[in-house]
Amino acid sequence: MTGVLVGGVAHLYQGDHDVGRVAAERLAAEDLGHGVLVEELSYGAIAVMQRLEDLRPGALVLVGAAERGRPPGAVERRRVEDPGNTPEEVQTAVSGAITGYINIDLVVNVASGFGALPKRTVAVEIEPVRSDPSTALTPEVEAALEQALELVRAEVCRAPVLALADELREILTGDRLAPSGAVTALRQLLDELDEVDRRGAWGDTFALRDRVREQIAAGKEPHGMGALDWSLWWALIEGLDRLQPLEDRISGDVSSDGGSSSSPRF
Repeated sequence: MTGVLVGGVAHLYQGDHDVGRVAAERLAAEDLGHGVLVEELSYGAIAVMQRLEDLRPGALVLVGAAERGRPPGAVERRRVEDPGNTPEEVQTAVSGAITGYINIDLVVNVASGFGALPKRTVAVEIEPVRSDPSTALTPEVEAALEQALELVRAEVCRAPVLALADELREILTGDRLAPSGAVTALRQLLDELDEVDRRGAWGDTFALRDRVREQIAAGKEPHGMGALDWSLWWALIEGLDRLQPLEDRISGDVSSDGGSSSSPRF
């Protein structure tokens, strides 16, 4: 599998800590597009690691509750990097997983320790209010859930464009393509997309896309462009064209007022 795995991580039926299961159930009922798999990943971090080894997704989006001292019901999109744990730290994480305990951090620590964590991993977290044996979410977390789902949907839509950007970075490595206005503009766009991946904010992406298109229209593309080069360049431009209306909709639907999220909007 080279697509996107969306995983809900939850303490099953433990109040707000069950929100990852609820999120996975709702997203599984939707058509999130080709190559997107939604699963409930609350069956233990070691089993999740093995599942990741089997699937090898190009991107992983984890969604669930996480206690980090934020305001109750706060939603945060967090780009997850390999924590670089020592063997002793990995063993501690495995020992915790064996007990049946699970949360987003434990999934990340175990999967990364065994080399199964996808390079592009994102966590969409909701700050819980309480944990108790219940299938009911608190009003704060219930209200935050739709915002979290919008962030997950957007991550899924954005993943193919970020994968295209990775391919183009490889093509631009070295000096096969001569310097030109279009190449300079594309490099700037790819740098901005790297920031999009890291921060979750579009920034100047669409203006830089327009700049690439303008440079091509002005005949400032490099000599020696092959069919693969052109197909990837235009696939990136057209992918961003399709995403811009989504960005406009989410910016209007998901409010950043009141400190509801500590992550930038995109």
